[in-house]
Amino acid sequence: MAQDTQTKDYASDCEAKQIAIYRPGEDKPYANLLGMAVTIQYHEDIFWPSYGATMTVVDNQENLISAMPIQGFEKVVMEFEDVLGETYSYAFRVWTISNRVARERRNTYTLGLISEEGLRNEGIRINTIIKGNTSAKVKEILSQYLKIPEGKIDAETSATTVKILPTKKTPFALIRSLQSKTVSERSGKIGAAQNPPDKVEIRYGRFGTGISKTVTKTDVDPAIADKASGTAGYFFFQTRKGHVFRSIDSLCSSGDEFNGKPPVNISTPFYMEVAKSGEDSRERIQEIIFGNELNIMKKMREGAYSSLCCFFNINTGEYEEQIYKLADMWDNMSHMGSQTILPSGQVELSEFPTRIMSSIVNHENWYMGSKVASNEDKHGGTGDNSYPDWQKQYLTQGISRIGILFNQELSISLTGRLELCAGDKVEVRIPNQMPDDEKRPVWDPTHSGTYLIKNLNHQFNIPMKKVYTVLELIRDSYGIKDQESKVK
Repeated sequence: MAQDTQTKDYASDCEAKQIAIYRPGEDKPYANLLGMAVTIQYHEDIFWPSYGATMTVVDNQENLISAMPIQGFEKVVMEFEDVLGETYSYAFRVWTISNRVARERRNTYTLGLISEEGLRNEGIRINTIIKGNTSAKVKEILSQYLKIPEGKIDAETSATTVKILPTKKTPFALIRSLQSKTVSERSGKIGAAQNPPDKVEIRYGRFGTGISKTVTKTDVDPAIADKASGTAGYFFFQTRKGHVFRSIDSLCSSGDEFNGKPPVNISTPFYMEVAKSGEDSRERIQEIIFGNELNIMKKMREGAYSSLCCFFNINTGEYEEQIYKLADMWDNMSHMGSQTILPSGQVELSEFPTRIMSSIVNHENWYMGSKVASNEDKHGGTGDNSYPDWQKQYLTQGISRIGILFNQELSISLTGRLELCAGDKVEVRIPNQMPDDEKRPVWDPTHSGTYLIKNLNHQFNIPMKKVYTVLELIRDSYGIKDQESKVK
């Protein structure tokens, strides 16, 4: 990144160097939209596999929509120079036209834009068996079917394998189906929790007989291998840099423990305070909107604290019930705040499952060997044809891991920060609202700290040569890293 030295008068200054539109299959631009484009809204989101934008066009003379004509799949290339003199390029395809108004000799309309990979994905269906290491297969799918270069794929190495017949799913749909089931290599030995619970109760039975039994596993039982560490769950999304397939723990971590990256601009965090007259800072937060910080009912219904999953074996007619408790796995996860323990209230909420799920078990879908998978093992085994039982625990754990990411939500408005991407972490400082006291901390110790960028929106005003950035931020725990937590 360039030195933080402004080449323009204001931090929000940004000049569009090019907004070119191409006919499908042509290398030479048909027209430059610099004189027609009014506003552009560019967005990335960690819950979406492609980036996109909307562009408002005022067509006074060219009558582009009819003369070209615009029929979809046209390429649009944009290039912007920010206040530091850095250049950022974006490439899209037109997928929709909306809000068209014709008045005299002027057409006003909005072009819906999406990444080329996002549009091509809709026309591809996969119907061949996918088998092997999960992250390796994600790279293969993106490269083979969407022709994405290896340098544009950031896929964290997984410890899990996959065997699946997609039944004509799109590449993105297939990859997204793997997110909650994938475990990072950084989790250590598969199925071995760093701090496993002393015991776990699992109920077995045979469908239609009314007969069941409950067993208790302890940490000395070899069968405890079905207990999962805290790295279940991945995100799959696209930024201007490329496609990302990374574990939730990696995105939340700021160190080497889970291969996480440090927050952007950690030395100069975004801060909020009353601006001085004429002040236009790249670091100052112009507005903070606090999201829904507390919704226990919603999280309980989603199974964020505890869930019960019923597994039915279609080969043997047997079923198994497993309970996931957040309190058992909290210590094995990476966290963005200073909070090191789960609040006592949430520990209590973890005692009883609040979401009931069901899943059909087909041993062949879990087993990766060359033989036929064993139908005799009720809860996995150690033989050559046994299936990995820890997959069951990861299924519920991945759902919980996503749920607790929304423990805190913020939306902040900044002057244009084009270097940021969805999935980055940022440092935020919020003034302490308590009455003046020399002993009080300058920054709010609960709501300040590291956040994950869930959603990013760059708002370009082309005629005014301005850009503003709105970030939707989330995190799973409270407080500022390396400071004492107030959570009890």
